[in-house]
Amino acid sequence: MGHDHDHHDHSEAEQNEIGGPVVLALFLFAIVITTIYFLS
Repeated sequence: MGHDHDHHDHSEAEQNEIGGPVVLALFLFAIVITTIYFLS
């Protein structure tokens, strides 16, 4: 029972590590594109 719980926590940690930077990168990319659009 404890093993299943540990595995679940590990999966959440991996998901957050992967999702965090991707969302941040897309957010920053959107800011750059918007800035280029308004400056051009």
